Amino acid sequence: MQVVKDLMVPLEAFTRVPETASLYDALKALEKVMTNPAGDPARPRDRAVLVQGHDGQVLGKLSLWDVLRGLEPRYELPVEPLVVIDEYFTWTHSMFANLAEKARAIPAKNLLRGHARHETIDENAPLDQAVHQLVQGRLLSLLVMRGDHIVGVLRLSDVFTEISGMLDRAQAKAPAA
Repeated sequence: MQVVKDLMVPLEAFTRVPETASLYDALKALEKVMTNPAGDPARPRDRAVLVQGHDGQVLGKLSLWDVLRGLEPRYELPVEPLVVIDEYFTWTHSMFANLAEKARAIPAKNLLRGHARHETIDENAPLDQAVHQLVQGRLLSLLVMRGDHIVGVLRLSDVFTEISGMLDRAQAKAPAA
């Protein structure tokens, strides 16, 4: 049975920024990892960055959603789904005129949220538990834990690739119809 640590990306291989990084720095690190040629073309690109403290410990993860949400904190406010969103929330509004300055002024670590239990998983957890958590939470990744320490990231893309391979192997063993 596959376990999480067999599929996770270890911290050393995942994109990281120091806790002193700005939102702009985190955005550029994400852009770089998403657009530069991959060292391993078979490995999907990261869709988040880890924020690392001075002591080397990971403080948390910033996803693409977190970076975009950080540019406009009002996205956290409740919005009536049946009400048309006015121009106040559009990216063409005058409040975005100084977007670059704003991104440089916001510390990336300020965008970190406390990670809920469903956003973390033990490194020895079985693959089926990871699939359940990813699907139920509609998450792109889980922080992999060894005790109280983050030791890696389990990405939805890696789980998907593994499940696809499992299905291919099962199909190859199935009797021809």
